[in-house]
Order: sequence, then C-alpha cells, then structure tokens
Amino acid sequence: MKSADNSVTYLFVPGDRPERFEKAVRSGTDVVILDLEDAVAPAQKAAARSVILEAWASLLETAAERSVSLCIRINSLRDKAGRDDLALCHLIGPTLLMAPKVESGEELGVVSQEVPSARVLALIETAMGVMEARSIAAAPNVAKLVLGSVDLMLNLGISDDREPLDWTRSMLVLASIAAGIGAPVDGVCTSIEDSVRIKADAQRARGFGFGAKLCIHPKQINAVREAFMVTDEEVSWAKRVIAAAEASSGAATAVDGAMIDTPVLLRAQRIVTQHRDTLRFAAD
Repeated sequence: MKSADNSVTYLFVPGDRPERFEKAVRSGTDVVILDLEDAVAPAQKAAARSVILEAWASLLETAAERSVSLCIRINSLRDKAGRDDLALCHLIGPTLLMAPKVESGEELGVVSQEVPSARVLALIETAMGVMEARSIAAAPNVAKLVLGSVDLMLNLGISDDREPLDWTRSMLVLASIAAGIGAPVDGVCTSIEDSVRIKADAQRARGFGFGAKLCIHPKQINAVREAFMVTDEEVSWAKRVIAAAEASSGAATAVDGAMIDTPVLLRAQRIVTQHRDTLRFAAD
C-alpha cells in the first residue's frame, strides 16, 4: 500500500453512499476519503457511521489488493458529530484521518490519543488555520497539511482560488518543510469535465511545492496524476546534470549554458528519484 507521502490523488466519496465505496477504491486513485463531513447531511451522519463500520473490513481488503489507502474525514473536533466520528475511528483504527477546519496544533491532541494508529491530514480552511499552519504542521501524527480552498474562500470573502490564495499556498509549503512533513495537498477543482483546467490547476499547485491534490470525481484522477508526473524533459535534463557533475569530478561545469552547483545537482537527483518511484508504484 502506498504511503501518504507518495500519494498524489485523494478522492472523496460520501460516507453514506456504500454503493460507491468499492468503485472509488477501484478508480485508480491513491487515497479514498470516506467523507462524514460536508458530503453527509446532518440527519444522515449517524447512519453514515454505521454504514462505514459495516463496510470497513471488506473495503480494507479490497484497498489492500489495489494498493489504495483509506482515510476517514471526520467532522470538526469542536462539534459533537466530530467526537462521535472519532469514536468510530477508535473502533476501526484507520491509518489516515482527515480533520477539517483545524485552527491549532493543540486540538489534534485528542486524535493521537483516541486513534494513535492514524496519521492526520489537517485541513486548513480558515484564516486562523492559515496563521497557525506552522504549529498545526508540527502537531503529533500530522502527515500533511491540506488546503480546503472552498471553505477558505468563503471565510475570506473571495471568489477566486488562484492568485488570492497564492500566499496561503506558500505558507502551507513553508510550514510543511519547516516541520519536516510531506508536501501539502491542494484543494479541489470544482470543474469535473474540464480536464485541461483540472490539469492546469494541479500543475500550478505543483509549481508552489504541493505534492498532491484533492479530487471530487474519478474523472479528475488522470489529469491530476499527469500534472504531478515528472516530464520526459525534466528527466532528460536531470540525467545530463548528473552526468556532467560526475564527469567534472567536482569542478565547476555547466549544462545547457547554466552553471551547476550543489543545489542544482540535488534537484536533478531528486527528479531522477521521483521518476524511479513513479515507475515502481506504477508497476505495483
């Protein structure tokens, strides 16, 4: 099974729609998020917990066969629904848990106590969450920060999830690197059919240093995956840089008219490693 650090696509599925669970696992995504929060009406949340509890063992088997990780998105830990969701997670022991509207590292302490097996995907969806991103990233068991762009836009009173959120994206990347956790996950693209837009959004996120993206429909998966793949041109450049560095035996040299120094060499080595990992996971 792929680890959270190597996952690129995170697909939501409503927690009260069991007929979609296995389809989601077989969709080609890296992570399936069984959603108990926004996708489930308040009156249906208790029923959704029962559905997940009943389906969990069988779904876990299928996910293992497909090398897919399962994640539970709970409701806010400040609400009773979130505490009830946490009780469910205590029973089933997911390895990934998504916590919404996180605004401090301290509030995640209850997750590590109740579900110590779970790595946490912390959704940053409010101005307070953005300002506290560094403390959240450093909290116990946090695997990644996740940009909850739709809710954050509502909180900030804006309608564009690109330029107005660029500072936020940089904040999440900086906080993640400072805390030594995986690259953050970008928010959803609300377009389902426009693969060009979906891929462009994912490529833009990658340019900021994000390592993955949330998906709301299986049709988005391929476009997102392509956006985060290392291109042939990047691999070719990286191999030329590594070869030139080895041939120079540490002396100053250049590739394509540009000087090679240690950071450039390390970037080239990272690209080659990422390419090899992609091929290995594709084979799996």
